[in-house]
Amino acid sequence: MFIGRCQIQCLPDSIGQLTKLTVLDIVHCEIEELPDSIGQLINLAKLFISYCPLKHLPDSIGQLKNLNDLDLINCDLKDLPSSIGQLTNLNKLYINRCRIKELPASVGQLSSLTELFITHCELEELPDSIGQLLSLTHLDLLHLELTELPDSFGHLINLAELNIINCKLKVLPDSIGQLVNLTKLNFNHSKLEVLPDSIGQLISLTELFISHGKFDKLPDSVGQLTNLEKLYINHCSLKELPEIIGQLKSLTEFFISYCKLGKLPNSIGELNNLVKLELVYCNLRNLPDSFTQLNSLRCINLTGNPLDRLSPRVKCYLRSIDTVYGWDKQSYS
Repeated sequence: MFIGRCQIQCLPDSIGQLTKLTVLDIVHCEIEELPDSIGQLINLAKLFISYCPLKHLPDSIGQLKNLNDLDLINCDLKDLPSSIGQLTNLNKLYINRCRIKELPASVGQLSSLTELFITHCELEELPDSIGQLLSLTHLDLLHLELTELPDSFGHLINLAELNIINCKLKVLPDSIGQLVNLTKLNFNHSKLEVLPDSIGQLISLTELFISHGKFDKLPDSVGQLTNLEKLYINHCSLKELPEIIGQLKSLTEFFISYCKLGKLPNSIGELNNLVKLELVYCNLRNLPDSFTQLNSLRCINLTGNPLDRLSPRVKCYLRSIDTVYGWDKQSYS
């Protein structure tokens, strides 16, 4: 059932008689509350509420035992009822542009939840019970007031993708290293002041994205990420790369931009599977001779670096690469 783009302010109690209803989509209405009878929709599988001045959900929402998808977008919700924890068949919870500042502890009872998206809200913290979501595989925390993650975060052992973007986190709990099934980790537009050593325990990680962090170095443990294929570090205070970076043998894409490196470690030449390399505005004047050992490299971007101390050997190597940006093969003869 679709109810949209109308001035309706409330739903009739009789809506609870639609016991065969499986989808309810309420969009661009003036509805501020739902009737308690909503809980009688025992076959409802999907509930979408967007662009409504909805202020709260009734406790009876916990009676929707077959609900597997709940989307709340652009509403005036400030909180969720504790009864939401009774939605034991819920697979996906999407909350976007609401005024929610906290989640009830009962959210940890959503035993079937595989995807949780919370974006552009006023959320300041996550409950410890978040660690009970053992079925969770995808978690997005975007544009929130979040300042820390609970230690229980490490209990999310089936999490495969974690995106924490434009939040106020300065540190990560050591328990993050327990996310051994994590394959993608995104900390873009973060305020991280340090990366924990435990990040090296993320043995399944294939993609790591970090931007706008305040840390000036990577922990040596990053060299343990032997399955890492993509590493992007942008607009951070990074001053150096550890020699151990050469142990990332699976790396195919390595992008660093707007950092304060000044130089690269000799071990960078050990990245035998590297295909794309971006070193943009990293204050580089030269590249180590080991650079010439990157036999798989096909594309490199060196924009914004002085590169006035390149050895003849490195210059010759750069001319052999298929695509070079930020360095003129002809001018540097």
